[in-house]
Amino acid sequence: MPCTLCGLPTPNPPIRDDAHEFCCYGCREVYRCFGEAVFAAQRQRTPDAAPAVQGQDAYLWIDGMHCASCEFLIERIALKARGVLAAVSSYATSTAKITYDPDQISEAELPTLLNRSGYHARLRDEAAPEYDERPDLLRMLTGGTLASFVMMLSFLFIYPIHAGFAVPADYEAISWVAFQVTPIALFVLSTIVVFYVGLPILRGAWTGVRAGLLNMDCLVALSFLSAYGYSVVQLFHDPIDLYFEVASTLVAVVTIGRYLERRVRVRATQALNTIMQAWSPEACVRRGGQYVVCKLDDLLPGDRVLVRQGETIPVDGTLVVGQGAIDESLMTGEPFPMARGAGEQVIGGSVLLEGNLEIETGPQVESRMANLARILWNMQSSSAGVQGQIDRLSRVFVPAVLVLAALVGFAFYISGAPLERALLASLATLIVSCPCTFGLAIPLTTAASISSALHRGIIVTSADLFEQEPHIDIVAIDKTGTLSSGEMAVVEVVGPPEIAVHAAAVERYSPHPVAQAIARLDTGLNASDIQTHPGRGALGNIGGRRVAVGSRTLFATLGWAIPEPLAARIEQSCHGEGVVSYVGWDGRAEGAILTRDQSRPNWERIAERLRRLSRVVLLTGAEHPNGYQAHTDEVHAGVPPEAKAAVVRQLKTCGRVAMIGDGSNDAPALAEADLGIAFGAPTALAAEAADIVIPGKQLERVLDAFKLISVTRNRIRQNLGWALAYNGVAIPLAMTGYLNPLAAALAMSVSSILVVLNASRPILREDPVEAESSPVPGALSRIRFPA
Repeated sequence: MPCTLCGLPTPNPPIRDDAHEFCCYGCREVYRCFGEAVFAAQRQRTPDAAPAVQGQDAYLWIDGMHCASCEFLIERIALKARGVLAAVSSYATSTAKITYDPDQISEAELPTLLNRSGYHARLRDEAAPEYDERPDLLRMLTGGTLASFVMMLSFLFIYPIHAGFAVPADYEAISWVAFQVTPIALFVLSTIVVFYVGLPILRGAWTGVRAGLLNMDCLVALSFLSAYGYSVVQLFHDPIDLYFEVASTLVAVVTIGRYLERRVRVRATQALNTIMQAWSPEACVRRGGQYVVCKLDDLLPGDRVLVRQGETIPVDGTLVVGQGAIDESLMTGEPFPMARGAGEQVIGGSVLLEGNLEIETGPQVESRMANLARILWNMQSSSAGVQGQIDRLSRVFVPAVLVLAALVGFAFYISGAPLERALLASLATLIVSCPCTFGLAIPLTTAASISSALHRGIIVTSADLFEQEPHIDIVAIDKTGTLSSGEMAVVEVVGPPEIAVHAAAVERYSPHPVAQAIARLDTGLNASDIQTHPGRGALGNIGGRRVAVGSRTLFATLGWAIPEPLAARIEQSCHGEGVVSYVGWDGRAEGAILTRDQSRPNWERIAERLRRLSRVVLLTGAEHPNGYQAHTDEVHAGVPPEAKAAVVRQLKTCGRVAMIGDGSNDAPALAEADLGIAFGAPTALAAEAADIVIPGKQLERVLDAFKLISVTRNRIRQNLGWALAYNGVAIPLAMTGYLNPLAAALAMSVSSILVVLNASRPILREDPVEAESSPVPGALSRIRFPA
């Protein structure tokens, strides 16, 4: 029977409380803390839905998604293919989940279905191709340079006549330049800008048309194509009445904004890839007396999987051959390596530190890592943010603007205005309604913020991070790898001086983290004839003595005695916290060494700063909080990853929650939280779940991240407010004929420039890590930082 809280299998006998059964004591303690309310939150989180489609799921990265309309197009295209049962895509995360029938179509064929439509799709476990920014850079430079020349020529020869500052006779001496060469030059330069620089915009508009959805690209493309087309016609009738600069400016402004956004985001992704090592879904399986490497999808129930020292255990299973020390911290949060022997269960996604193992898969081939990935995708793809809302609004806004421009032109024409005047009024309405300010308000501010964050060692990974409610009520923090470094260090040596020297010599070459910490105690001696007991300890010869260093289990196996006074003293020192390694020779333990996971510098100060204006909750998979509870308001220990998400979900009933963690076991909680921060040396899965990744050892950067979010959100609101004000004033003026296309283009350009300048202002003017007197970041309270 599955656990009532997290759904994992329960042990036999199960852990019971009231009428419920749980998989571990952590889940039971969560229930005791929150009561029946935690189950109500779980049911509320999963509303009634149609029965799940039966088939295999494939997760794809989609390059080329530029608005929410792409979601509909991708889903429609995928569902037309034979064997595809369901398709869901997410603009916010640039991913798609395809449910397919493997008997009709293979997983490898799925990316090809979407590549035919102008997108580039790849399976989630495939490496991303290196981004070549040169084509985009060339387009941006070409657009900016040629649009500048077009604007300069227009200012010299077109604008003065339009504004009444000059008449054609004033240019008589250079009339051939002003009225023959200049119009042709404007035509040539604008043609390059429109059809080369503006090609991505045109492609995006065509994609929207094919999907039957009018997106922002459609309106932008229609605006500059209208100005360009009108100018081409007038080129043969009135070479002074040209609006090539309108088309060029529109294309250049949008292209520059998109280039800056994409460039910074790609750099963030590349930086992320250099610090994360993706989990490889492959296994070495024994079949027909030989070992072969195959994908996890090809594993069968009862397969024997070989795992070598240093490798990641690919799937959940039962250990049948060998024994080893296994680092399960990424999956469970427990900082100390666990000794596993024959007959014990191992978790897919954990790392084998010592020994070589052979595990057998169960009746169903499962991996805790794969299950967490599915939970993560379902949580993370549920929101597309304000930018997605703007694109959805465009599906109504764009047709409305087209109808409005047509009505304005028709109204002018039936009122007796010349056809040319009616067309210009319609074109001015179309141009002034072009949503460049809306299109730049969020991307440029986000790009500037991401760039500022990178300079502080902060990597922003979420598309809608800066578009959410800024107030955070609760901060949930993982212990292992976040408040602690995840590195073992010796904290006490009990016994005579030679204890440290002998232990260091025996453990010198062991890869076990506890052994490495002990080996750093001394470098003077070397042991010979080393015999390793994976997960338990080691023996070696030193000066004619056979020295043993290891756990109580090792000494029991050897039949060596542990004196009662020594055991009592160790028990008094460690209180169940840390790892005890006994050291002995001549058949008995002579001393012991206590090692613990080390705390990060200044973690107490940072936790207290967070506590001033928010509730801090320690949420860890480790069985013992090890003293960290003194600087938090609430503690949940021994909590498995699936239950961590349930705890965060329950905390969200009391307010907005930020989660800070590092391991794959934290991924569901990071995705469930309103704000997820992956800190330290996060796994690829944890980084993928988080909104922010902070690699390194400076826990203080968490405070930087909160301030960055607060300032950026205010900046976005300012830009969106200006965009609304601009449209509210400019559109009525264009509709009434007070703005001609030239004035409309200038208004649009000035509006866009103001948004760009505001977005480009420094985000973080000071370093709150060093400025102790600076206030706690505004994202943690109702305090707002000046933007």
